[in-house]
Amino acid sequence: IFRCLANDLDTEGRYFFFNAIANQLRYPNNHTHYFSCVLLYLFAEANHEVIQEQVTRVLVERLIVHRPHPWGLLITFIELIKNPRYNFWSRGFTHCAREIENLFLSVSTSI
Repeated sequence: IFRCLANDLDTEGRYFFFNAIANQLRYPNNHTHYFSCVLLYLFAEANHEVIQEQVTRVLVERLIVHRPHPWGLLITFIELIKNPRYNFWSRGFTHCAREIENLFLSVSTSI
């Protein structure tokens, strides 16, 4: 169901969908773990890079604000950028502009 929604919704609907999932990334428990896995699965199995870009956007928007950040959000983003399964740094949107690349590097080093 989640993958179908990610593929079939328009850009705005997908953004709201990913935000709803990111809202569940809170403190350490099974609920947070489940939605972290869902978001990482959607990133890994995405048919289009725009879906991966939107997942990243939702996470980064929440990480660039002042702390404290929810535990689940931090763990999900760290897993996304550090695990070679997701090839995060080889994605085109991470290198599209120098400012974006610096933002990703800044966020990844500050967490």
